[in-house]
Amino acid sequence: MTDGKGVPLAVVLSGAHRHDSQMLAEVLDAIVLPVPMKDGEERNLCLDRGYDTPTCRATAVERGLIAHIPKKASAAHPLPAPGFPERHPPRRWVVEVGHSWFNRFRRLLVRWEKKAAHYLGFVQLAASLIIWRKLAPLSE
Repeated sequence: MTDGKGVPLAVVLSGAHRHDSQMLAEVLDAIVLPVPMKDGEERNLCLDRGYDTPTCRATAVERGLIAHIPKKASAAHPLPAPGFPERHPPRRWVVEVGHSWFNRFRRLLVRWEKKAAHYLGFVQLAASLIIWRKLAPLSE
């Protein structure tokens, strides 16, 4: 999970063939520090079409989030054309930026650790370095 600029907020490890939507509750619960909010501000959660399930929508509502999930395409309701007002704008690139920052750490590209706890430790260390690199210029 990342914020609006791609900075990691939560990391969860799962099996290779497990869909992301099944891990949504674990990811939302893995946020270590809550994001500061102003009074009356709403929390938004932008997800892609793969999360368009009643379970994912209920998970977001339970945690006080407003889910922005585009509807899946079907024969009865095809996807609107690009630029059409009812089509959700793509926001997936924000998460992809965060993935590319993790890929800069050679140790994470290929998992050599047999124990998940060891690999998770390296992922968390990389996340800490990414956050520090993004916040250090702001403190100068």
